[in-house]
Amino acid sequence: MSGNYPPGVTGNEFEIAGPEYEKESDIPCGKCGGQTFELGYRREHWIACSCGWTADLEPDEPDPDRAHDEVVERRLFGDD
Repeated sequence: MSGNYPPGVTGNEFEIAGPEYEKESDIPCGKCGGQTFELGYRREHWIACSCGWTADLEPDEPDPDRAHDEVVERRLFGDD
């Protein structure tokens, strides 16, 4: 991004660049009951409504089965 930003500002900050992803959510707004959107920036995830209501979402937990499968594959193929 180009721009005349103050020292220490890259233009990649959430306030400037916006969320890294956005998708419709099935969770209704806790204030007005309307449509919400799931937003993400770096490792944070939350839902937001156009009325201004927001709520944090639980972080994604690693899938223990997938982690186990990856270890087994690394051992089988000599990547470990």
